Amino acid sequence: MAIGCFRMLLCLPYRVFVSIIVFLVFVLCYRTVSAIAAPNSHHKSDLRLSASGDVEVGRIYSLLEMEPFNVEKIKYKKLVTYTDNFSESNYIGRFQFGKLYRGQIPNLRIAKYLVVKIWETIPEIYNYKPGDNKLRLMKETILLRHEMVLNHPGIVKLYGFCIEGQNLIVVYYVKAFDSVYNLIPKDGFTWLQRIKAAFGLASVLKFLHSGNSAFYKPFIVQNLDAAHIVLDEEYNPKLCDFGMISGGIFPCRRTYSDHQHVIGCYGYTDIDASSKGHCSNKQDVFAFGVILLSLISKRVYTEEDRRAGAPFVYEWAIREFKEANADELNEATDFSLVHKSLAGEYDFCPGDGHKITMLALECVVKAENERPTMKQIFRSMRKLEVVKQHADYVGANKVLCPYDPCDVDW
Repeated sequence: MAIGCFRMLLCLPYRVFVSIIVFLVFVLCYRTVSAIAAPNSHHKSDLRLSASGDVEVGRIYSLLEMEPFNVEKIKYKKLVTYTDNFSESNYIGRFQFGKLYRGQIPNLRIAKYLVVKIWETIPEIYNYKPGDNKLRLMKETILLRHEMVLNHPGIVKLYGFCIEGQNLIVVYYVKAFDSVYNLIPKDGFTWLQRIKAAFGLASVLKFLHSGNSAFYKPFIVQNLDAAHIVLDEEYNPKLCDFGMISGGIFPCRRTYSDHQHVIGCYGYTDIDASSKGHCSNKQDVFAFGVILLSLISKRVYTEEDRRAGAPFVYEWAIREFKEANADELNEATDFSLVHKSLAGEYDFCPGDGHKITMLALECVVKAENERPTMKQIFRSMRKLEVVKQHADYVGANKVLCPYDPCDVDW
């Protein structure tokens, strides 16, 4: 029987024969990888909630101590030392589920700089459910130890974690200058530095959306926010929150859609799509568009804006564009939302203002299928004059990661 089948294969046209062989090899590899990746029954229990809905600390420890996820468990008192008792001078700001602090390990010949991220329980804002933050911590540490993202320069590097009592903390290796959210309205944050931050973020998202292998679907960040991006002292962006990420190595991860703050971040979310429980990488594109609009216009959506019922940044931008194009016979072909102080800088190229404004607006259009992909956005940004003239500075000449073949496909 087997010999007969083999003879039949040999009689097939060459291309058909090769296609069948490739398919069989793919299936064999997929089954092998699936078998290796599938956790044992006692590992599956590590992901379950207890009867109270909480996650048992021991189960998190047992999972994180498995290779290749082994990371350092840090005592809370050490973190107090590293952050100078969580001093105001080391405080960076809030992220969706808590606070960020700078830190430094003392008494080392070569200084090690850190970012300390503390999860908090804020049920009145985030519709918090018992165990939510522990699951986020666990999955974030697993993600950051995975070979797919381990070496990407736009993603923070994991140092360790702390689970003591109510303290849920993860620690990254990064010498953080500040968050993008804090820097956006500041005059000292130059046009070139803003372009570098935006270009780097586009590169990270393109990488996450690419899928990166035959065995993983693209990641979807879901809660992209200017407060979730820290810049180092050279203004390189580092994405530092993955509390809602799905896809990739979490193909079956449940995403909650019963509250706007759980599906995404306030002011960065496509409300129409999220209210229907819809999840796609075009939501990340929408959030990127909001961040890009903020960077070029020096506008951020604050807590005071929320209380006052002020329009979101993207709503303001769309309104400005519509008003500029109210006269159909006089289309605003030079329309730009770049802040006048940025447009007056030496590195600003006049033609870039319109191009980058329209690119950002394309990202926040209502119809998802009309938004560009991150790969298209990345390519469009490479065509900006400021990027061409400062390619080395903004990182346009770098092949960022061996797992991102798109970086060499310009």
